[in-house]
Amino acid sequence: MRWLIFLLIFVVIEIYAFQAFRAISKNIWLNIIYWGFTILVIGNFIYRFYGIGRGDFGNPQAYAFAFLIAFIIPKIIVLGIMFAEDIFRVPQAIFRYFTEGANTDVKYLPSRRSFIAKIALGIAAIPFGAILYGVYKGKYNYKVLKYNLTFLVLPVAFNCYKFTKISDIHSGSFDNKEKVEYAVDLINEQKSDVILFTGD
Repeated sequence: MRWLIFLLIFVVIEIYAFQAFRAISKNIWLNIIYWGFTILVIGNFIYRFYGIGRGDFGNPQAYAFAFLIAFIIPKIIVLGIMFAEDIFRVPQAIFRYFTEGANTDVKYLPSRRSFIAKIALGIAAIPFGAILYGVYKGKYNYKVLKYNLTFLVLPVAFNCYKFTKISDIHSGSFDNKEKVEYAVDLINEQKSDVILFTGD
């Protein structure tokens, strides 16, 4: 049932996303490539996760999930923009249907505007690129941010007390041992009194 609900939601998202793609490309081969790529992404996700327990979660599953998210979030943005266009298109179609009468030769629903589809796809490309960068490059882009905290009621024993907080590790997606060792060294270099490990 969970897979069925997921697939139904995915189909709705895909219908709108494909309408945007088709509005700017009439090439049949590009359409075939689009659907082939879509089936490949969802198929890989289901293959990687079906029947696999949480304890078996590793790089293949992490990449399948990350790529699915990178694939779906931009399409949700496209869905929002194209649905906003439908708020105007559908009432126009209903109005024309009742004012011009039922006629099979008349196309009541106005065609999608290609410039809106281009805007939708252009905006959607931003999170798509950002997620892919985060998955393949940004995960090793470590940053040390230093803050001095002052409390009037803090006991004297805590003067110069140093905390290091590390967050959002997503360790299941790490595949470069040297980069992980560098992160550990970076943490140790802080010479902190306490290390707090928070986030994913």
